[in-house]
Amino acid sequence: MSIQSLTCQANKLSKPLPIKISIGLAVIALLVVLVMVNLNIKKFETHLNTGKPVLLELAPVDPRGLMQGDYMALQFALADDIYQALEEAHDSQQEISNGDGIAIVKLDEHQVAHFVRLASFSGLDHLNTDSNTDSNTDSRTHTLPPNEMPLYFRIRNNQVKFATNAFFFQEGHAKDYESAEYGLFRVNDKGEPLLTDMVNAEFEIIEASTANNDTGNDMDDEANTTSN
Repeated sequence: MSIQSLTCQANKLSKPLPIKISIGLAVIALLVVLVMVNLNIKKFETHLNTGKPVLLELAPVDPRGLMQGDYMALQFALADDIYQALEEAHDSQQEISNGDGIAIVKLDEHQVAHFVRLASFSGLDHLNTDSNTDSNTDSRTHTLPPNEMPLYFRIRNNQVKFATNAFFFQEGHAKDYESAEYGLFRVNDKGEPLLTDMVNAEFEIIEASTANNDTGNDMDDEANTTSN
């Protein structure tokens, strides 16, 4: 095959697609993006509506670093308990590498999570968080007590994190969140947490003060809403 014929074939292949085909491909790509966005929105809404309310106690931090602009930097006491357990499980001289993990936590009467133990992802497949287990349940399945549940965490830069390390709010409302003692998460059946609100020492959800807003929705109302 001559060089001239190869050049002609290359020119044919390099010709732009007809306008109708190009528009069709663009429409298909747009539809795929829209479907993915809608699926993610649906997943978020399901997580928000069906997730179990769980409180994580805030750990003491440098007040100067607590409020930064329109967000609140977060650090949780539970993260210290998990990190200590990770250190005990590993060589203390070896730095804990980035990764993901599962912790089993116990909820008290106020829905505050307390560390129980670490769990593996493979073991998570055999954890049953439903206390109403029937006789057909796999014998390898271990049923957690009603007040225990798995909680997913990440290790990044030698720190344990849950979903996010910041809570964003409307600019100018930093003072409203100075009384925060807990972060309110919605945790799904896989243990994945989603931060929704900040809660004060009286276990009331903190709302940004406005002329037409009352503050202080009780956490018991949250728990009752989920159970219903």
